[in-house]
This record gives sequence, C-alpha cells and structure tokens, in this order.
Amino acid sequence: MSEEKVTESTHDSESKTTDAPNRFTSSVVQLLTRSNPEKAVGEVIDQLVNERVHWENHELAKSNDALYALLQHCYTLNNAMSGSDFTAKALRKGLANHIQLKGYQFKDSSPLIAKIVKCVFGVDRRRVNAYSSALRVAIAEKVAVINLPKFFKDKGGIEEVRRQATTGRGKTMKDKVELGRAVLESETLLTVKSDTLNKNFSNDSLEEGVVLLATREDDGSFAIRRVVQSNAAVKSALAACASVGQDKERAKQFEDEQKAIEAERLAAQAALKAA
Repeated sequence: MSEEKVTESTHDSESKTTDAPNRFTSSVVQLLTRSNPEKAVGEVIDQLVNERVHWENHELAKSNDALYALLQHCYTLNNAMSGSDFTAKALRKGLANHIQLKGYQFKDSSPLIAKIVKCVFGVDRRRVNAYSSALRVAIAEKVAVINLPKFFKDKGGIEEVRRQATTGRGKTMKDKVELGRAVLESETLLTVKSDTLNKNFSNDSLEEGVVLLATREDDGSFAIRRVVQSNAAVKSALAACASVGQDKERAKQFEDEQKAIEAERLAAQAALKAA
C-alpha cells in the first residue's frame, strides 16, 4: 500500500471518529424534538447507556491498558532499585541525580515509588498521590510485575486500590500501636544472642520491645547497627505493623460471622423439628 493511500485511509478513519459524536448529538436532538417527549427521554437514555457501555469497553479500556503499562514500568524500576546490591545502589544514585536535575522536591520520608511516579507523571500532586498509593498497595501485597495490570483490573481500577491504602488513615497513632502489638505475638523470624548486643541494652529503659536498626548487606545478610530502646521508636515500629493487627481483627470478625450464621442455621433446624 502506498504512502498516499495510507494517509488517505488514516484521514478517513479520523473523519469517521470525529463525525461520530456529531451524528449521535443530531440523533438525540431529533428524539427530544419529537411529538412525544415523555417517550423520547427513555429512548435517549437508552442510547446514552449504549454509548457509555461502548466507551467503557473500548476507549476507557484502551486508556486504562496504556496507563497500567506505564505503571508496570514504574513498578519494575522500583523493584530494580529496592535491593542492596551494586546495581540497585547505582540506580538509586542515578534517580537522585535526575531528581536534582529536574529540581523536584521530596520529603525525607517520601517512598521510592512516589519519587519514580512523580518523575514520570509530572508534578500533578493528586495524580502522583493516587498512582503511588495504588502501587504501594501492590508492593505491600507483593504483586508480581507481570501480574500488575490484572491486579488493578481485578480490584476495580486505580481508585479502588488507592482507597485500600487510605483505609487506615482515620486511625490515631494510639490505635495503630494497639493493632501493631499483635506482631509481638506472631512467629519469631530469628533469635539472636550476642554479648555485644547485651552490652548495648539498658535495663533502665525496659519497653515492651526494642528496635534493632539493621542494614541489608550485599551478601544478603543483615548487619545490626544499633539497639534502639526509645519509647517513641518502639511505638512507631508497632504502628508500622498495624496491618498485622488489622488482618487479625478481620480474621476474628469473619470467624464470629461464621459462628453466628451456623448458630442461626442450627436454631432454624431446631424450630423446624419442634414444629
């Protein structure tokens, strides 16, 4: 096919796309100006529903697919930069250089994924927050890179996933600490016994736990750098584990609901037998 024909075909396609809304508007006007406006309204709404379904299944779906692909690339970058090996450290340094070059400003507490998303999508705060919050949910749930688009689709889209990240925002620090205490009863990951650690432990500051500040080394080991016995630090660590308590609460609620359903079933059976 010649370049002239390709251009002509593209022009025809664009013309059809441009004319479609005009034709639809014309048909709506014709319906609304008919002799029976009561009936016309229902027909117009039906047409609008058909247009909405077409938009959802085609234009919106294509737009979302493109967005999910972009976020998938951001997710891949985040994973590549999250390690402690030479490559990950070099990538983070490169990102820091890029951020400095662009003049972006971040808080010290800004997550890595938020920095990546801002670099890709610009400085629109609401959009950056929405996308980075949704990706943080995916990170927390350990979603594989290849499954990220499916994860967003199954969850109902970016906004629905983002809401998951904000459900705990209404809780006070005290509430989060209470929920986080559930982690103190969870499975022990590792027991460490060291004279050096004991020397750095103070019996004058006995909290419900201590924070062992560690770094992950290139060989995969964890190097404990400090024993932190600050009450504020311990509470912050517990609050960060609030999701453990939330999961425990949800499991307990589900168990109670199942018991209630079973009790109602048994009561109904007893009533039938008595009758």
